[in-house]
Amino acid sequence: MKKRIISCLLTLSMAAMLTTACGSTNDNAKATTEENAATLGANKTETSTAELTEEEKALAAELVNRHVTQDDKVTIPVIEETIRLFKEQNTFEEGYPEIKYAADETGYVAEGYGWFEQMFGDAGIKVTNVQGAQDSEEELMGRGDLTFANRMLYPFLLNIERGADLVAVWVTANPAKEIVSVIVAADSEYESFSDLKGKKIASSSSSCPFCVTEELVLANGWTDGVDYEFVNTKEYVNALLAGEVDAIIYHPGTTVNPILISGQAKVIDTALEGGVYVGGGGSRVIFTTQEIAEKYPTIVKAYLKVQELTKAYIYVDEEGAAQINEEVSRTPAASSIYWWDVSKETMFSTGLSLDEVQTNTEEFYEWLTTYDKAFEGEADLSDIYDRDYIE
Repeated sequence: MKKRIISCLLTLSMAAMLTTACGSTNDNAKATTEENAATLGANKTETSTAELTEEEKALAAELVNRHVTQDDKVTIPVIEETIRLFKEQNTFEEGYPEIKYAADETGYVAEGYGWFEQMFGDAGIKVTNVQGAQDSEEELMGRGDLTFANRMLYPFLLNIERGADLVAVWVTANPAKEIVSVIVAADSEYESFSDLKGKKIASSSSSCPFCVTEELVLANGWTDGVDYEFVNTKEYVNALLAGEVDAIIYHPGTTVNPILISGQAKVIDTALEGGVYVGGGGSRVIFTTQEIAEKYPTIVKAYLKVQELTKAYIYVDEEGAAQINEEVSRTPAASSIYWWDVSKETMFSTGLSLDEVQTNTEEFYEWLTTYDKAFEGEADLSDIYDRDYIE
């Protein structure tokens, strides 16, 4: 597969890169149209239906009422059967005609295969992706222009601290340390984070990569302006390629990983092993408003089910899913695959109890209030997870 990824890079263009760091939406995916997704979904639906094996039937029957795990072999027939059974066993609430979700690659794959339409079409519920929702979720949800967002815990907590009436209805497993990388030019002499003492390190303040940067700095006992120079920028790839900084610390998402796939850059370190970020701070949540979670539980569960099934399908057939994502969103398949490989833990529901998740979240929030000036420590975290959906 790695050879395929490298060869695919020859077709990549910087204009096609999409932003994924700490978010659910890829900014350059604005070329995506509902017609494009709907047409592709219809075509896929016509050809994907197949006779289920007894094993697939049994799995689908289970998945209607439990979370999907990495051990589940979720195929297209399993997804379609699970959706059919879910609709057979549940009735959607009336009064919510359109689900608007913050555009992400999982949604694009689900659109491409027509799974949203299969789940909600018969009920007359439209599903629409909302472009450019990142960092505006609270405002969009407040005026009814967004139903669901899929973000990392950091921006969700930032919204909670600002007083947003939001609740997480799904939370992932803790991430692997590779979900944030320390990246340098391929021809540099640096081999680990400690080699960057006295150098310029770029990241962005008030972000997941900033948390990792700060943890690494603290572990090495460094002081900004003395032992290294922190550069706050969103032009991190250009800054590294131009030699303006010595290293960047970011998610190796679709904006960053093309320079890794091409060999222009290399990873020399990752998030701190055993740190607060890997210990839960880097998990993802799907959240909505308290009102929607309370008034439309079946619709919420149906949306989450499609998300879970799609993520599991990506895990089983990432090349096929990446191709569908490319057709819908124009994200190069090789770039999606690279990102999915390093973030696969955050594609599945947590295996921890909600009490354990709560403890990890509180520890992360306490760390944020100590080391991140964006947080003041005044948020009430007691009701930010909805137990009815997560457990």
